[in-house]
Amino acid sequence: MDPVIETKGLTHVYIDADNNQVTALGGIEMQIEPGEFVAIIGANGSGKSTLARHFNALLLPTEGNVRVHGLDTLEEDNLWKIRQNTGMVFQNPDNQIVAAVVEEDVAFGPENIGVPAEELKQRVEDALRAVDMLEYREHAPHLLSGGQKQRVAIAGTLALGSDCIVLDEPTAMLDPKGRKEILNTMRKLNKEQHITVVYITHFMTEAMQADRVIVMSEGKIAFQGTPKEVFSRVDELETLGLEAPLAAKFAFELRKSGAKIPDGIITNEELADALSSR
Repeated sequence: MDPVIETKGLTHVYIDADNNQVTALGGIEMQIEPGEFVAIIGANGSGKSTLARHFNALLLPTEGNVRVHGLDTLEEDNLWKIRQNTGMVFQNPDNQIVAAVVEEDVAFGPENIGVPAEELKQRVEDALRAVDMLEYREHAPHLLSGGQKQRVAIAGTLALGSDCIVLDEPTAMLDPKGRKEILNTMRKLNKEQHITVVYITHFMTEAMQADRVIVMSEGKIAFQGTPKEVFSRVDELETLGLEAPLAAKFAFELRKSGAKIPDGIITNEELADALSSR
């Protein structure tokens, strides 16, 4: 199958407030396959949020190109199709809610592209059920928790027909309970409905749940791999201003001190098993 998202030589340049030219992305080459759960991590200013906005054609390349479902984002006629198929969820859920009732908010996108009434009703119901928010369909969004609001935003992308959802630090403004709600929701959608998920985060524990982790630095891909491959590179992560999971750091320090601890330990359970078997 063709990639859901593919970038070739993606470069993005902008002019800052001091009239300086800044290269936010420099020659990004990447592919995201159908049904993948990909986490993108990096320190502030690494380019991860700029990259995310290219996946939905909210930003366009200065050089190179981005294809979403095979459609070039630089071709204006493709923009609506791209945005319909690739939903976007941002940090602040309050900025995404446009209606006074949950089900009306979820219906907003599909209603505006002319989805017939009966199909619209079913889409809204299916989307709210998929994110475990059906019982709140008649609630006012402003009475919901942050995590619930984000789930309503996710439901809106599903009702529109998106089979890929890009989330740009969706849990940055949430408490631990809300963060867990969103991560569990996206894992469920990925596993049960095969929704392709691109998850930008600065929480390493969230990135550990992905199939693949891409590490950004200074507008480029520093390295990527499975969570085990990425989070075992403790020294390199710290050089980039990122914290490896505590278990990975502890195992790394034990190996440095001469202890025979296996490579690839990134969870507390794996560390406990390794220590108990010594």
